[in-house]
Amino acid sequence: MLASNLVAARGLVLLGCGWIARRHAVAARRLGVPVLAASRDLARARAFARAHGAVAAFGSYAEAVSDPRACAAVVCTPHDRHLADARLALEAGLHVLVEKPIARTLEEADRMLAAARGAGRVLMVAENFRFMPAFRHVAALLAAGGVGALRELHLVARGFRAHAGWRLAPEAMGGGALIDGGIHYLHTLRWWGGEARRVFALRPPQTVALGGEDCVDLLAELASGAVGLVANSLGSRGVPRVQWSTVTGAEGACFADNRGRWVLVRGTGGTRLRWFVRDTRGHVAMLRAFEDAMATGVAPESDGVSGRQDLALVLAAYRSIAERRPVDLAC
Repeated sequence: MLASNLVAARGLVLLGCGWIARRHAVAARRLGVPVLAASRDLARARAFARAHGAVAAFGSYAEAVSDPRACAAVVCTPHDRHLADARLALEAGLHVLVEKPIARTLEEADRMLAAARGAGRVLMVAENFRFMPAFRHVAALLAAGGVGALRELHLVARGFRAHAGWRLAPEAMGGGALIDGGIHYLHTLRWWGGEARRVFALRPPQTVALGGEDCVDLLAELASGAVGLVANSLGSRGVPRVQWSTVTGAEGACFADNRGRWVLVRGTGGTRLRWFVRDTRGHVAMLRAFEDAMATGVAPESDGVSGRQDLALVLAAYRSIAERRPVDLAC
């Protein structure tokens, strides 16, 4: 395995040692990138470091980003801390990969973008769906006209999951299911189908404790005239874990497993099934893209501006729910 560009005797600081930090630690290990673990709880940081082979553990984020071995940081903290923690890392001269959503509000997102510009550092949003091989396969197929002119995109992610901790706090979350996991599917909708110019969203009665809604159904009119549907739920008891996305065009249809394992295409050219077995969730490819952006100065595909656009779509959906009407967006 070739050593990463990030290595050079310096490494990646993980701000936060929760579940998603584990994914980043595994990806870093596969690329040979040293990891420095940081938590506001030193014991937790040390336990994480032991479990994932981190080269250091810190009970202070400020101390971690100031360590001479650090050249970049991954912000894995609750949504309400993204701005403060990203700015802390940027002010220390580090490049930043911030977990989605980029922030809770557009004002927070704009302040983060301004901080990155002022520091002259890369700001990337950890939108791993963008780097899943299966989803990239779909994007390439659509770009090549593989199903003809787009008509409909359906992205369905429903299941049942109880949450605890900060995700039960409205202020920390800034919303519910849509701003947390559902934003992945709104990003994919924009990526595959183009920008939305109007959205209408509804939420059913709540069944799962969460800082916001546990389910959203969103209908979008895309700039191309195609129609997008996103159904995202954490409160659907009994629904199987098999989740899917479909794209329908004038000459065929594409079906993708949302776990990134397979893509099925049916159309005038027959039926084709492709399986994917490596880096199916895209975390390794995402970290490699982050490295390339730091080395070249070229903005990654899921940069801060893209993350702001994803957030704008989430907030438009929330406005639609609150006002019980369609909401127009600038394309």
